[in-house]
Amino acid sequence: MVLSRRTLMGAAAAAASLAAPRVHAQPWAPSRTVTILIPFAAGGATDVMGRLIAGPMSQKLGQTVVVENMAGGSGGVAAARVLRTAADGHMLFLGHVGVFALNYHLFNRLPYGQDDFAAIGMVATNPMILLTSRNSGITTMPQLRQAASTRRLSIGSSGLGTTLHMGGVMANQALGGGGELIPYRGGGPALNDLYAGVLDVVVDQALTALPALDNGAKAIAVTGPSRLPQIPDVPTTTEAGLPGLSLEVWNILTAHKNTPAPIIQACNEALNHALDDAHVKTRFAAASARVPNGAERSPEYSANFMRSEAEAWGRFIREARIERE
Repeated sequence: MVLSRRTLMGAAAAAASLAAPRVHAQPWAPSRTVTILIPFAAGGATDVMGRLIAGPMSQKLGQTVVVENMAGGSGGVAAARVLRTAADGHMLFLGHVGVFALNYHLFNRLPYGQDDFAAIGMVATNPMILLTSRNSGITTMPQLRQAASTRRLSIGSSGLGTTLHMGGVMANQALGGGGELIPYRGGGPALNDLYAGVLDVVVDQALTALPALDNGAKAIAVTGPSRLPQIPDVPTTTEAGLPGLSLEVWNILTAHKNTPAPIIQACNEALNHALDDAHVKTRFAAASARVPNGAERSPEYSANFMRSEAEAWGRFIREARIERE
């Protein structure tokens, strides 16, 4: 989300420190190509991250690591495929907050459950940016507040449980609750209408929001805990007086729940090798994606983090009265 990032991360780190010591087992190595399954179409933030880490993970594992996209069912189609595949480390699953926290509270039926995946490790967290259209004349937070108080703002959304949807819901609440969420098939079409002034507001991931600033969007506030070096003059939502709009998107690499511990450990080491790769670090930093450090890199941390986030989002969804499908 992260609703209260320091609290949740502190709790998860504490839980990880209390975890039982690992049993040293024989190291594992894949016997054939390893696939990282992405539950979304190519080109999105999760896909970009998966493709960046694949190469360095290949080097560490000694086998080719490829990325495959399988969109559909808000991540459920890909998740179901992983669960049908042997738990032998050759099929990994890279999901984000929607797949591993939101979906449990938004859909009556899912082809997977909260305990069906074993965490390998955190890949990154990515803040979102509250955007307005330069054509709309709303280019400052005071102007946005004024517009919200005098008319019904149009806010771009996309699909139940997507980060664009949740960002829109949270922005609407933070601005008084009088806006209207306009559904789109994806973030691209929503941004196009924002450029044209058809939409007043879109809350999008920094990875795709930053390039939008060259096409007619105006950054009003950052939803993460700190300002971004690419746009240092843009305040955080807390600084701008919208503390209720605190939202970061996280991605975690997982495997089938029955995957043996030595395989999880080997994949975790390969992931951390990738996160230390100079090219990966440069690309992540350029996109304002924060890589994990220290205890945040362990499978135990990620498992506890996903559980904490699922609980926090469950509370938010109930309080926001978002109906299940």
